[in-house]
Amino acid sequence: MLYMFDCYKYFHGYVQSVEGKLTEFYLSVIILICLITLRAAGAAGIVNSFLDEYLGFSIMKKVHKLL
Repeated sequence: MLYMFDCYKYFHGYVQSVEGKLTEFYLSVIILICLITLRAAGAAGIVNSFLDEYLGFSIMKKVHKLL
């Protein structure tokens, strides 16, 4: 939702000056980086659950042993 609002603001900033575009552009880049990070974390959790359930290998247990 926040990304769509930022795209709306970017479009209206695009009609205006260059300074109006840059703020919304940087905000959209930050939002996309956050979304990609969350997606990667979710994928890592799914892989960890799969490994623990079907192969008996838990990445988190290995990490806790190292720490």
